Amino acid sequence: MNPGAPRKVAAWRAPLLVGVGLLGLASLTMFDAMRVASGVGPGVGPSAAMQLIALMLGALGVAHLVQAMRAKRTAAVREIEGTANLRSLAWVLGGLVLQIVTLAIGGGFILSSAILFTATACGFGRSLKSWGPVYGLLMSSIVYLFFTKALSLSLPMGPLEQLLG
Repeated sequence: MNPGAPRKVAAWRAPLLVGVGLLGLASLTMFDAMRVASGVGPGVGPSAAMQLIALMLGALGVAHLVQAMRAKRTAAVREIEGTANLRSLAWVLGGLVLQIVTLAIGGGFILSSAILFTATACGFGRSLKSWGPVYGLLMSSIVYLFFTKALSLSLPMGPLEQLLG
């Protein structure tokens, strides 16, 4: 067999493995959330965000398992290339490095997360001229407001966070 040639793989294997991994991660996250001490008084406690993330990971895991069962039922087979998409990997890793640098120089959570979102979108094929940067700013602003206002957590502040108060 030629090591550079594409090989045939059952299409249901990848979603099955990802689904099992996500369910394991969801279980571990929920286990950790249950060990966090409950908050004093009514309202959202400190483990609420962890429980929400665990539920979302569980839902994604179940969705992947359903996709794996559907793919197995149709017995689909696809070819997998032997090389990685280095350009996409460079976009994602570059975005992560830029996020860390932006946080280190005081750019704040919103700007650094928008940079990571945009770079990841470019890694998945979106253009920088698309709406990706706008979506990144919007989503990171919503996440910032949720964590700081609803959960009373502190995130790195920069000029955009100071504008939001």
